[in-house]
Amino acid sequence: MYVDPRWVIVVVGSAATFSSLSPLVHARRFNFFAASLPHSALFSVALGYLLSATLGGHPTAWAVVLSIPLSCLLVFFIHRGASEDNATSAFVAFTVSGSVATVYYVLTKFPVRVNLWSYILGDPLLAGWEDVWTVVAVGAAMVTVSAFTYYKHVLIGLDREFSTLSGIRASLHDYVLAILLTLSSVSLLRVVGFAIEHIVILLPAAVAARVARGAREFYILSILSALAASSAGLLLSVQLNVAPAAAFGFALLALYIASLLRG
Repeated sequence: MYVDPRWVIVVVGSAATFSSLSPLVHARRFNFFAASLPHSALFSVALGYLLSATLGGHPTAWAVVLSIPLSCLLVFFIHRGASEDNATSAFVAFTVSGSVATVYYVLTKFPVRVNLWSYILGDPLLAGWEDVWTVVAVGAAMVTVSAFTYYKHVLIGLDREFSTLSGIRASLHDYVLAILLTLSSVSLLRVVGFAIEHIVILLPAAVAARVARGAREFYILSILSALAASSAGLLLSVQLNVAPAAAFGFALLALYIASLLRG
């Protein structure tokens, strides 16, 4: 059985990226918001292709430029008093509709069908060295920032008013978390895939929450569970000839079911 080192780096790096953010999402109760970001990422990537084909530049760079203001605008409306559920629902409605319209236009007008479908399905086995360096850079940044801000996010999630009185700028951390999630979702969309991003953002923390006995252990177990599931998923995909992203998702789901049965 041959396993390309690029596959390992991309799969494990993606798992580390999203699983390091998963505890922050769980602690802040940002699950609905985080689950909506892959929709925004797909919309931004499709627009990025369109702008890249017409104006030049890299599609992912365009996608990042377009997606961050969208996420920050959602946080802004929530700070202005809009219900988080209602604002996120409107955000999902806009980005899903925009995704369908833009993807349809790109698929019918531009010769990029295979590349664009890779953003939807995800296939780390087709990753090149550019993808490897992107995953390494984004993963290192996400793990570093999440580790340094994790306890502040936990405190904000437990008691926002007390954290503010303690000197933590809760509103600023809202924007920081939104930007981190957006950057990782957009940058790694082609590797992980639109559908699996939902699972990788949400499930690692759900697994860790079932077995962790403290905040630090919660963070570490979230990352370890995703690393284990990603490694198992890669081996299964190579051995059984199934989609790597799907194998990763099923392995992570199996860990979650196992944590439920453990009680």
